[in-house]
Order: sequence, then structure tokens, then C-alpha cells
Amino acid sequence: MVELPKTETELQTLIDDAIKKATDTLKSEYDGKFAAQRKKHDEEIAKIKADAGKSAEELAEERLKEQREKDANELTELRNFKKQTIIGDRLAKENLPSYFKNDNRLINAEEGDLDKVVKDIKKEFEASLPRGNQVSTVINTNGSGGIQPTKTEGDVANELLADTLSQIIGK
Repeated sequence: MVELPKTETELQTLIDDAIKKATDTLKSEYDGKFAAQRKKHDEEIAKIKADAGKSAEELAEERLKEQREKDANELTELRNFKKQTIIGDRLAKENLPSYFKNDNRLINAEEGDLDKVVKDIKKEFEASLPRGNQVSTVINTNGSGGIQPTKTEGDVANELLADTLSQIIGK
């Protein structure tokens, strides 16, 4: 439990401490942000100074190299996307689950071998499916619809006795 101050000076000391603590926290936070900005700008200035000594041809060559790297990365991403789309379409065409998109054989398959790999995967998938009847072949004999069991002589005698008793009681 916090003890409350008893005098005006104790209260003022607590207030000053809280203000100093909050000020120090904010100051350290903003100093960190400004340091990050200074570092970023220092890196930009260093790059500009390094570029200042180069000729226009060297600068153009560097920018062209950077653009080629970006284009190569984008082309790789687009090819991967196209391949994933083609794989998804082939799997859907063969009625296979979509999680096979991540099968390593499909990912690494060449364009010409894709149909063969899909057929191999389909064969394996169908082999793993359960065999036999998917619908029950048991006939329900309980209830109104179904095959009526044949009556024995005892069953016929019991029915006649029940009819006779119901006639006697009913009179």
C-alpha cells in the first residue's frame, strides 16, 4: 500500500519525481526515433557522395542492374504463381483435393511431366480410399415397411386365442 505524503514538500517531491520519470521516458523514446532518422539520412548522404564520384554511365549501369534484379525476382514470382494455378486447375480437373498443390513432386515437375505426375498422385490417392459398399445393405425388418416374417403354428394359435378373449371380454 502506498503511503500518502503528510506535508506539502513530500507531495511536491512525489510530483517532481513522476514528472521527471515521464519526461525521461519520452525523451529516450524520441531520441531513439531521431537516431533512426539520422542513420537513415546518413546512409542516403553516403550513397549520394559515393555516386557523385561516378560517371553517368556507371550510375546508369548500376540502376540498370538493380532494375534487372527486380525484374528477375518478379518474373520468378509470376512463374511460381502460374505454376501453382496450373497445378490447382489440373487437380480440380482430376477431382483431387487441393492440398496436393503442396506435393513436392508437382512443385518440382516440369511442364511436360505434369500430367504424368498428376496421374501418379491420383492413382495413389484412389488406392488409399476405402473399398466396399458406401451404403448399408442391411434390410430393416422392424416397422411397417419391410419383409414380414413367416408365422409359425404357435403364432397363429396365439392370435386366435387373443381374438377369442377380446370377443369374450368385449361382450
